[in-house]
Amino acid sequence: MKRREAKKEAVQTAATLIEMAVATAPSDMDLAKAQASLARRIMLKFNVRYDWSLRRFFCHGCKGLLYPGINARVRLGPGRFLLVTCGECGRVNRKKITKHA
Repeated sequence: MKRREAKKEAVQTAATLIEMAVATAPSDMDLAKAQASLARRIMLKFNVRYDWSLRRFFCHGCKGLLYPGINARVRLGPGRFLLVTCGECGRVNRKKITKHA
């Protein structure tokens, strides 16, 4: 299998694993964490960046799975920021909220 095809397959596999992790997080957080860490290892092995839609599910501190309401707290910060606090490591991940025209 060529490297480019392997990268495409790795992205699809990681996206599927993260979707499954998000779906199983409310019922079984340990399984969801295992699925998310496997997806992260696949993406690191094939040197693939996270898509913006997938990046929001990971803590930038401990690299663990973030699931609001279970192990993450979401608040509106000062100005136009969304503050997501990780329940595992306590890191506050900030995301700027932009106004779409």
